Amino acid sequence: MISVENEYVISVGAKYSVNHGDEEPTVGIFKGFSAISSETALVFELEGGMLRFISLPQIIYLDLLEAAPKAKTSKRKD
Repeated sequence: MISVENEYVISVGAKYSVNHGDEEPTVGIFKGFSAISSETALVFELEGGMLRFISLPQIIYLDLLEAAPKAKTSKRKD
C-alpha cells in the first residue's frame, strides 16, 4: 500500500522546465491537463502569457523549478 506521503504529483501553479525533444526545454507555470486529439497534454503558461500544450508522449523529463504557492486557508467564522 502506498501512502499519500510517497506520491508525487505535478502541481498546478508550480514552475517546471520540460524537455520534450530537440528544441530548447519549455519553462513555464503548469496550468492543468487538456486533450490533443486522443492524447493527453500538459498545459504550461510561458512568459508573456502564451499557453503551450505538450502531449505526454513528447515529454522526456520535467524539472521542478519552483513549487506551487501554498493555498491560503481562510478560517470561517460562524
